[in-house]
Amino acid sequence: MRLEALAEWALPRAGAQDVALTAQWAVFICWVDDLIDRRGMGVVAGEVEELTAPLREILTAGGGLMPAATAPYAAVLRGLWERTAEGMSAQWRERFTADYTDFLDATEEEVALRRHGVRLSLEPYVRLRRRTITLLPLLDVLERTGNAPLVECPQVSARLGELRQALADVAGWANDLASAADDAAAGQDNLVTVLARQDGCSLPAARARAAVMVAGRRSGFRTAATALRTGQGVPPERQVDVCRYVDLTQTFMAATLRWLARTGRFTPEPGPPAPPHTSGPLL
Repeated sequence: MRLEALAEWALPRAGAQDVALTAQWAVFICWVDDLIDRRGMGVVAGEVEELTAPLREILTAGGGLMPAATAPYAAVLRGLWERTAEGMSAQWRERFTADYTDFLDATEEEVALRRHGVRLSLEPYVRLRRRTITLLPLLDVLERTGNAPLVECPQVSARLGELRQALADVAGWANDLASAADDAAAGQDNLVTVLARQDGCSLPAARARAAVMVAGRRSGFRTAATALRTGQGVPPERQVDVCRYVDLTQTFMAATLRWLARTGRFTPEPGPPAPPHTSGPLL
């Protein structure tokens, strides 16, 4: 998957240790995601919750003492957390914990919907996809490794939050375009199939509409980023910090899209696909 390339492109001016730490987070995040999505996990109720429970323990403990019986992959999370959280603010720790916990919650919701054959319409799908893409936890990590903490002040917090959501949407939707064949083989919905079902159109037409959605969201992101970088509504004493964070988000978006396009993130693997899930009611 060349996740080291994603880290290098997201951190063009960072040192080797920070790039390596970011790449290790990306590997861990993709491993958890692929374990659930690409191996048919969740067909049995409680299976995903059993996987995520040790991760929740680490997040709840804040990297503290780990239970003796915890899973090896939870020990990996703890090690990454300890190396990343050192020196970061309490607000950052709370935000990362909330963002990764929200990913776990959303993943469990997604798997339960899939198990029961529930198909989402566009708006609920977009809201859920924003949470399952795991973009925000990795962006939190980049605050540390890219030395660009999120600026938390009343004048810009909401606008930076919207910027973060736009970044997550672009990444999630572009990911869906790249993974359409894999998702179809696994019997899983993504933005393309949701659009095709809702609009009653062909998959190629749905792909074209999804591409337009990505372009539109990117345009809105650029407009918001430009306003922040030029200091519109930003306290003068916070402008340098805001520009640094906005630059980080723009570089991360470019790196993510470049990585999806060039590194073969989604390539067929040998072996039969996961069993398709039955269709069900449209929400």
